[in-house]
Amino acid sequence: MRMLSKRTAKLAVVTGVALLTLSACSSGGSGGSGEGGGSEGAIPIGYTATLSGDFASYGLEMREGIDLAIEEINADGGVLDRDLTLEGVDDEGKPANGPVVAQEFCDDAEVPVVLGFSFSSVALSGLPIYTQCGLPIIASAVTSPELSGASDIFFRTVFTDAYQGAEAAKFIAENRGVEKVAVLYQQDDYGKGVADAFSEGFEEAGGTVTSSQAYQLGTVNFASTVDTALRDDPDAVFIGGFYTEAGKIVNQVRDAGSDAPIFASDGAASPLFIDLAGANAEGVEVYSAFSASDDSPEAAAFVEAFTAKYDKEPSSWAALAYDATYIAAQAMETAGSTDRAAVAEAIAATEGFPGVSGEISFDDEGNRVGNLTFQRIEDGAFVVIKE
Repeated sequence: MRMLSKRTAKLAVVTGVALLTLSACSSGGSGGSGEGGGSEGAIPIGYTATLSGDFASYGLEMREGIDLAIEEINADGGVLDRDLTLEGVDDEGKPANGPVVAQEFCDDAEVPVVLGFSFSSVALSGLPIYTQCGLPIIASAVTSPELSGASDIFFRTVFTDAYQGAEAAKFIAENRGVEKVAVLYQQDDYGKGVADAFSEGFEEAGGTVTSSQAYQLGTVNFASTVDTALRDDPDAVFIGGFYTEAGKIVNQVRDAGSDAPIFASDGAASPLFIDLAGANAEGVEVYSAFSASDDSPEAAAFVEAFTAKYDKEPSSWAALAYDATYIAAQAMETAGSTDRAAVAEAIAATEGFPGVSGEISFDDEGNRVGNLTFQRIEDGAFVVIKE
């Protein structure tokens, strides 16, 4: 990644945006948003996510997927006969930083597309600026329904909360013989969106939500929340939240003596969830767009390459960002240019892209069209559920 401008560094001091150099590489050339795209020098891809603090894992995992994709693409001749580089910014998960980062990327005429985002609130705060300058976004971890149709330049390889929650409810109601569920969710757009969609879908399927409780990010002691959830003897517990709290909740549900099945949203689909929950993670079922145990040729090849590079299996977030990078590269090739409007149009036309997380198409609201992958934790690993 090339170093960001001095002006950006000054903005970072003012706003608290931490800038990260992802790789030492000079971009050279010019005209990233201009006509053509055959000029000399590398094409800088923008990347913004939460890369520090308690919730850095999603951003760091996405970056690993992007780095691998860029390495492969460059080894295969690059895009428009030019290498790709990564220009990254740590938005710290703060909505106030969203517009600042957006303006910097918009002002850099060489950047044709932006990847990333860990939090929907950050994406939403910066989206008006990206829209104004016509800079397309392919996001990989933000799921808020508020982003659906919010801009013609916004797309995502991850599924929305509304879709995921409804699909999870359908899966549990139809395949697990569960009639009563206690719902716990983190108090933010992500947690509430998943919980609302899940609860509505589960009740439409004839089930009963015995209780629905919100909790704050950073909570450590869930004793009273767990007691309330288990009071009505639910058949199962559903957790809509990040792995940081989900792991603690699973432990405290088991400590309370309950052996009720536990289901969790894609925020728990991280190896760190297993680290936190330990032996209690066994049998927990989650959903996401990808599993390292997927035996499709695309997924298997990706897992092999990722494991060789990082000495670990990829998370869903790494896979989704990897796919986003390849879609961006394909769009530039299709457009025959790094012109932002042409790239955005090519992204919108993506249909049946053979991603490592499955086929990817975008609807007219920029949302991914495809299927979720349901997984169970067995012997300390996520395994695709096929029955």
